[in-house]
Amino acid sequence: MVGTCADLADRSGLSRVLSLAEARPLEVLLRLSDCLVREPRSAVVGVTGPQGVGKSTLISSLARELSSGGSRVAALLVDPSSPLTGGAVLGNRLRIRDLPSEAFVRSVWAEDERAVPLRALTALEVLEAAGYDYVIVETPGAGQVNTSILRISDLVLVVLMPLLGDEVQAIKAGLMEIGDVYVVNKADVPEADLMYNYVKPFAKGRPVVKVSALYRKNVGELVEVLRGELRRRSLEGSIERKRAERRRYLLEEALLELLHDAIREELGGLASEELLKRPDALAELVRDLKARLANRIVAGP
Repeated sequence: MVGTCADLADRSGLSRVLSLAEARPLEVLLRLSDCLVREPRSAVVGVTGPQGVGKSTLISSLARELSSGGSRVAALLVDPSSPLTGGAVLGNRLRIRDLPSEAFVRSVWAEDERAVPLRALTALEVLEAAGYDYVIVETPGAGQVNTSILRISDLVLVVLMPLLGDEVQAIKAGLMEIGDVYVVNKADVPEADLMYNYVKPFAKGRPVVKVSALYRKNVGELVEVLRGELRRRSLEGSIERKRAERRRYLLEEALLELLHDAIREELGGLASEELLKRPDALAELVRDLKARLANRIVAGP
């Protein structure tokens, strides 16, 4: 049966569990509740930034650098789905290249512009239970809307690049509010120094590192910065607080999933004609639906 702790011991079993988590995350959480860690085991590094800055290439370089030092690395890549068809290309997995053979990569899709849906949260719990030293999470967007990366990561890495077109708008987008470490990628471009000097004051003392992910320049320096920041947070106890926040977020998303399922079932019992022909009674329908949902919650599944 798919979905036991033993499945997490090898890559094929882990892949099967993650496939089930993508389709039925609540079921996986219930099946594997005894496997989930009691204390933080993985360093969770969130990677976010505008489109086209090279996040996927940077993740490849980070995974290679960390793996060369003996760490087990997994990458969880969240790809947005179409708001019309619900389909997802999962193209970020295609952009992840030159990964070391021992690294593990998985793509999950997100709907409704949700940067970290329940299926991704469940996958993250599973990867930590599987014993990876680092789990790198790439989100599909960044800024004032998609800031849920803050709630799941021990450390948030914001990726920028020169020639963004309007650096002021990049700063205003909220990126400088959510990062713990800032990376100016594509350092081989002459304008990288200009972007670095522009970002530095806005970082307010937080690390800013120039790298070329494509040519793997200064990636080792970035890894040392990440390790130093993670060590400091571990000594401060903030890693445990972050893990508690992630579990709270997971619980919120799980309850919302249950509520959405209940709403869909209740609405399925309403005839379309009733909704169409009784616009004056919508308030009554809402009250009835609220009462039925309350009864379902009290009665339990």
